[in-house]
Amino acid sequence: MKTLILTEKPSVAQDFAKALKAVKKNGYFENDRYYITYALGHLFEIDDSIANPKWNLDELPIIPERFKYKLKNGGQFKVIKELLGKSDKVIIATDAGREGELIARIILQQAGWKNWDKTYRFWTSSALTEEVVLEGLRNLKPAKEFDSLYYSALARQHSDWIVGINLTRAVSLKASKGVWSVGRVQTPTLALIVDRDLEIENFKPQEYYVIKGLFNKKQDYEGMLIVKKVSEGKREEEEEDNGSEDDLSGRLNRQQAEKILEELKGEKTGKVEKVIKKKEYQYSPPLYSLTTLQRDANREYGFSAQDTLSIAQRLYETYKCISYPRTDSEYLSSSNINLVKEVLKVLKREDLIGSVEKAGKRVFDDSKLTDHHAIIPLRPIPEEANVNERKLYELILKRFLAVFYPPFEYERTQVYTKVKNYWFYSTGLKIIKLGFRELYGKPSDKILPDLKEGDIVDVKKLEYERRFTKPPARYTEGSLIKKMEKLGLGTPATRASIIESLKQRGYVVLNKKHLYSTEKGRELISKLRSYDTNLKVEMTSKWEQELESIYKKKLSYKGYQNFLEGVKLMTADEIEKIKMQSFRVVESEVKKRNGYITRNRRRSLKKG
Repeated sequence: MKTLILTEKPSVAQDFAKALKAVKKNGYFENDRYYITYALGHLFEIDDSIANPKWNLDELPIIPERFKYKLKNGGQFKVIKELLGKSDKVIIATDAGREGELIARIILQQAGWKNWDKTYRFWTSSALTEEVVLEGLRNLKPAKEFDSLYYSALARQHSDWIVGINLTRAVSLKASKGVWSVGRVQTPTLALIVDRDLEIENFKPQEYYVIKGLFNKKQDYEGMLIVKKVSEGKREEEEEDNGSEDDLSGRLNRQQAEKILEELKGEKTGKVEKVIKKKEYQYSPPLYSLTTLQRDANREYGFSAQDTLSIAQRLYETYKCISYPRTDSEYLSSSNINLVKEVLKVLKREDLIGSVEKAGKRVFDDSKLTDHHAIIPLRPIPEEANVNERKLYELILKRFLAVFYPPFEYERTQVYTKVKNYWFYSTGLKIIKLGFRELYGKPSDKILPDLKEGDIVDVKKLEYERRFTKPPARYTEGSLIKKMEKLGLGTPATRASIIESLKQRGYVVLNKKHLYSTEKGRELISKLRSYDTNLKVEMTSKWEQELESIYKKKLSYKGYQNFLEGVKLMTADEIEKIKMQSFRVVESEVKKRNGYITRNRRRSLKKG
């Protein structure tokens, strides 16, 4: 009998077939040792018929004794089941992550596979070249070592179903019109957007003033007043701080600014009291994780989180020019040093090979690795790639090369100029070596005159500048992804789909890169918050940590059981609280596929 290799997608099955010289058949590939077949993503989904199709508030919560699955693609499953009947071993080669494990296990269970002691796991972060496939097949691990990964995925799937179906029905029935989707991760993410919108709309700009001076010693230079008076010959320690201009200058009201300028009126000279010159180094940012790649692609090119994930998957699967993209790591393993050297050769950057081992733990840190290493290029992108694919690849390529460049080296100069009893702060920057900044464009020098302590300088101008405090920035998909990562909401592989769900369900809309909550989204969050809801960012972050610990701590079925029991109790509690609420149906909201901002908020949209 032969061994069956089960992949997640047809393209991956083709990679295995190419490496193993297997012949294409109807729905699979075959050689003298292997059958190679594929799922089409999730072939099975939870069968909602385990819940009463008639929605009834009194029947909630719906807690099934056992979950049933329904088949989404019978034709491909039939192929897999027939091949299993002719195989004595199985190699799970679905995506190396939580969802990939779930896809494979459910297919095998539904097909009646019993030989779990003859089931193995193929696991890699590298693109599936012939060498990687053959190496991976030589280093298979027993599938039972990944049981806890499966139970982590199962706990996520089952808990999301329980929370989603119960709370969606509860809120929708109370609203009496339309479907109001509620989710374990989706709803706290929506709350972030709603809160930011309300913070911006309720923001009242505060007027303040700063005082600027223009001085000259052979050439002009500017200084910002440090508000705090300093005693003769001595400057207070906190003013050594290297912060922003506003941090250093402080904020004055108009009366204070005018009073200081009156005091300084007629002053013709100032004295350089202190000059600090310091050589500084800036290293390249770390390699890309999926989250940091999504953030940069959104900022640079306006790609949505889902766009970035989809393009990265094509670069990995179709072109095989980057490593596995669904990773939350920004580091490589120490065992990847030789791989990196080979990649640099392929990219014709042999000049950087000597820097690889010098990079140390800035790049190669086993203690910071997760299941997959950071995203790196593996070879040049092929000519047939489209414009957006090239843009994303270039981001990954530049970041990879940059970590092996020397640091950006510059001299920072801080000058403190005293006029009467007031101190003005100036800062300059002189580039010494560009280092990795060669790849990203040269920053601007800001050269101060050659000043020495004790120099007398001319005071050419002293004036105040009126400013206003600014509200926080609205979320873009990139900044929201960053916030979700920080708070532990979702995973690298799921965050993009969560944002897409919020848009599709009419809770948020996208306008010129920014996300705005709709009235429907606000109403949902408002009502859920009118009591002590469990659907909080903190709770959801805790759940994600618990799901991860099922796998990391090898908690297996017991971990799954404990997690699900907690979710069941929370859901029952939440339903009782929802029953006490009433949800307002927003008649003023004009609907479109992705939703509209309500008419009474269009004016704020134009301003924002």
